[in-house]
Amino acid sequence: MVFSYHVIKFEAISFLQGSTWSQSIGDKGILYKSLNDPYSKLIIQFSDNSEKLFHIPKDRTVIVVNKVVHFLGELV
Repeated sequence: MVFSYHVIKFEAISFLQGSTWSQSIGDKGILYKSLNDPYSKLIIQFSDNSEKLFHIPKDRTVIVVNKVVHFLGELV
């Protein structure tokens, strides 16, 4: 399984299975850490109303800065 680094401008973002994420504020933005084994999931909605589902590996951090999300994950 190969994971790639994504930097995506989004309209809305949904972190699924809310109990599998930790949230904190860092100097770079809002940090969400994936806690579920093997994957946590997030849905990204774009300005054209299309959506994509991503799997995020355990112990990886998702950084949200304004309307841009930075993460290492896999498109489902």
